[in-house]
Amino acid sequence: MKSVIQILLVVSLSLLSAFSSHAEEKISGAEVINNNCARCHNARAVHEFSIPEWKVIMPHMREKAHLTGKETQAVLEFLELTSQSVPLAKKVAPEKMIAPDGKQLFTQFGCQGCHSLKGDGGTVGPALDETIKNKGIGFFIKKLQNPQFNNSSSPMPKMPLNEQQIKAIAEYIKS
Repeated sequence: MKSVIQILLVVSLSLLSAFSSHAEEKISGAEVINNNCARCHNARAVHEFSIPEWKVIMPHMREKAHLTGKETQAVLEFLELTSQSVPLAKKVAPEKMIAPDGKQLFTQFGCQGCHSLKGDGGTVGPALDETIKNKGIGFFIKKLQNPQFNNSSSPMPKMPLNEQQIKAIAEYIKS
């Protein structure tokens, strides 16, 4: 009897641990947009509406798109992130400068929500595996600085990235 209770306790703790870690995973707003919003809506620029307008739109769309509250909040956080202005680079002594992590930035800004890389990611935007090779680093940098420069109807939001961060993401994608 004691061993059965111990087994049940271990199984319960394992399930609780698995559920807790799953429940605490960060939801990517970009992925929610790619996997839900993009199914019904044509690709549209997120800047089509202001943040106060999105805060009215999202609760209405939540029910229609069968989004959870956390997914809705993740979308709003993504929209707010992409509506920020580019932070000014701080002057830092060269020996204290730390190169930004391109992989971390790629994840932080939810690039994989719309673009695939190495087979993972969304399908709203083009796969990025060969972008730099085919179109050049200049195109890639310009696209991140001004997503609509070559296509005025591109739904890609302008991310609040500085020059160093853009170069770090480019290096990550090339690797």
